[in-house]
Amino acid sequence: MTESTVNQNFDIFSLVLLRDHLLPELLQDDQSEITYWAGKSIANEFQLTGANEIQNFFMSAGFGYLSNTSKKSFEQKWLLNGPVVDERLLKHPDASFAFEAGFLAQEIQQLTNCGAEAQWEAGKNSVTITVITEESIEMPD
Repeated sequence: MTESTVNQNFDIFSLVLLRDHLLPELLQDDQSEITYWAGKSIANEFQLTGANEIQNFFMSAGFGYLSNTSKKSFEQKWLLNGPVVDERLLKHPDASFAFEAGFLAQEIQQLTNCGAEAQWEAGKNSVTITVITEESIEMPD
């Protein structure tokens, strides 16, 4: 195993430990709501310039690989997958991705100056995040 593989495994373990063990224990029934708004709050600290930068941020932050799968005037669907998502869903099928959904909604809101909210749904190996906006938007790349 290379050093980068060891570090990646450690990073995934750390994330799973915090996100899927500690936070649910601390936040109990309010976990999804609190982490969603925490994601929105953290996004306020990062002024990303478009979809490509959001996707790069998701990879750098260890959230997973993010790709836009459909664009409608008031709705966008994004797919989140990759090793960290696989690991989280494998070990914790009920893992919450509310933080990522909140972060994405807020970044889109900041980019378009249009109110945005998001919902997420976990599949077997991926998470679909649906972002709904108050008006029709055009996302910058």
